[in-house]
Amino acid sequence: QPQQQQQQQQQQQNNGYERFREMLNHPSSQPVIILLRNFVNKFPSGLSRNEASSRVHKFLKTTQDWMLSEVVVFSADADEAGRTNASEGLEKFLLSRLHPKIFGIEKEDALEDARLHERFSSLSWVSFEHLGVPPVDSSLLALAVKQLRYVDDYKAPRDKLVCILNAARVINDVLKRTLEDNGSTARPLSADDFLPLVILCVIKANPPRLQSNLEFVAAFRHPTRLNGEDAYFLTALQSAIAFVKDASPKALEVSEEEFKRLCAQSVEEAREQERLDAVDRSALHDDAGGDVGDEDRIPEEEAAESAVVAAAGPTTVEAKTALLSPAGRERLAAKVKALPLRFEAALSARHLRLDAV
Repeated sequence: QPQQQQQQQQQQQNNGYERFREMLNHPSSQPVIILLRNFVNKFPSGLSRNEASSRVHKFLKTTQDWMLSEVVVFSADADEAGRTNASEGLEKFLLSRLHPKIFGIEKEDALEDARLHERFSSLSWVSFEHLGVPPVDSSLLALAVKQLRYVDDYKAPRDKLVCILNAARVINDVLKRTLEDNGSTARPLSADDFLPLVILCVIKANPPRLQSNLEFVAAFRHPTRLNGEDAYFLTALQSAIAFVKDASPKALEVSEEEFKRLCAQSVEEAREQERLDAVDRSALHDDAGGDVGDEDRIPEEEAAESAVVAAAGPTTVEAKTALLSPAGRERLAAKVKALPLRFEAALSARHLRLDAV
């Protein structure tokens, strides 16, 4: 049910942004596109996060007011729903293009990201008993963990925030189910129920560039839209991170010796896993080249879409394999050879079954 609700909400959000993009394609929107492009191209470097966010919010406010009153295609759709969709679309459109200039803008962001990643890795052994809460079915939290890992995949503050909200709603749903199963439906949920599961999920997720992402959302999501449930769940995640930073053996109910041993073991396992992941990526992508373009281009650039796709490089497994270096092919062949092929005994394709593959 939570996953279905998230899919419906994501579809509504996508439809709203598609509508905004269609309106930008209208001839009357040409001045808007020019204004946005000039703002992005001339955006200065070397600003602090507060200076950058202040400049962005001021521009968004004046542009939105002008757009809704003077640009025909937007002024014709300026009821409450239309204004909301225009403001959300404008924020996403602009911030997606400014992202390379304003994400992780402070020098200490990257250092803090690395420190948090190491800290989360060292505490991967933490479980329910260490947080003083009754256990729940860990498989039910898998979707929340996945949503937290998605945060870094998006550029716009709202999209990042939606991932956080999705994770929080999954956790809420798990807590409600657990209380129902334990016959405690009369008791309302509290922060004491919610926060430990947020802590556990963020440790298990160990999201990339977490500090930079949270600072980006807090700074560049417009203050008038960062309220209510959005602000509560963002604050809960920030509180969970603060706990993880300061977590001591006493707080996690283990001895100091056990704490050090478990942390060192977890860090070593994490580094080994990262090394194996790097080998896998190297085997599959060695010499393949190519990069990922911005899927959300300015409307006038969309006419060249087919040309961009045609020039994007190989898309089939056979074509990508042909681009591998000899060393890359050898590594890939070794991995394939090591796979357990359980259908070797089949005499022909007619004897194969789905469970044999």
